[in-house]
Amino acid sequence: MRFAPTLHLTIYGTKPTPVTYKAVMSNFLLPMSDFNRIHQVIHGTIKDEGSAGKGCTLFACIGALILNKHYKIPARAVAGGFAMCVEPEKNMFFGRDGGGTVEFDEDGFHMWVQTKTHIVDFMSPLYEEAFQDVQQDVVIPRRMFQKRLADEAPSLDALNKAGDFYSMPDPDLSERLIDRILKRPLNTDIIQIADTWFGTRRGKQRPALTIGSNDGIVRELRLPNTLARGSW
Repeated sequence: MRFAPTLHLTIYGTKPTPVTYKAVMSNFLLPMSDFNRIHQVIHGTIKDEGSAGKGCTLFACIGALILNKHYKIPARAVAGGFAMCVEPEKNMFFGRDGGGTVEFDEDGFHMWVQTKTHIVDFMSPLYEEAFQDVQQDVVIPRRMFQKRLADEAPSLDALNKAGDFYSMPDPDLSERLIDRILKRPLNTDIIQIADTWFGTRRGKQRPALTIGSNDGIVRELRLPNTLARGSW
């Protein structure tokens, strides 16, 4: 198996016409406005708890919860290896370089949301931050990633144009990671805060949320400015 020059990361933890817009949106599970709303709520909830660019587990778990609860779309968080073409001959890999293969385990993986028909990555507007320590010459634009499973590349070798992707889901790894996430009270608190902040699907999104901790500290969470401006 051969690779084009790549980026590697180990994660620990002109206005369209109506016709064009309709054609593009038919490939998406969510409108971009909904995608961005979910992204901003999750990002705003977790950004003070560490690097949001390495927070794929919480983006996936909270995103799956919101889709199930508020959109009635059956969805689950899935972990494994993941690769996507950023531009011709520049591919990004979530996992570890295994010398011609992508390896992944609890110390190197990605996590995304998967439905019956789509893969959705609510962390995708932060790919630039996720790879900032390992790449210097490629700017990764803030774009939405939600792709039909039917459009997935057949292999890593087939990642030729921007947006081509290949996933390597691992059910056992997914189960272990989700169990580990939910056993930490901090994580369950974060998930509950994000769900509360999101509110209802039809409701107007609050730009800020005030939260208090058991030690009496009060904080205000605000929606960050990061938005997807286009799609992969």
